[in-house]
Amino acid sequence: MSLPDKIIKEIDMLNEKDRQKVLDKIKEKYIASDVILLNENYSWWDNEEDDIYNEQ
Repeated sequence: MSLPDKIIKEIDMLNEKDRQKVLDKIKEKYIASDVILLNENYSWWDNEEDDIYNEQ
């Protein structure tokens, strides 16, 4: 098992609160702040319950 697989497995075993704390720390340390900002600004885009999104 590769190191990234081991890390993911360990993160998956955490409870929700601790998992979120680890993920926030990873974002803070390794992801550029403008990427996080873009992600938060467009989070509404992935709303599958949106009527416009579900129109066929």
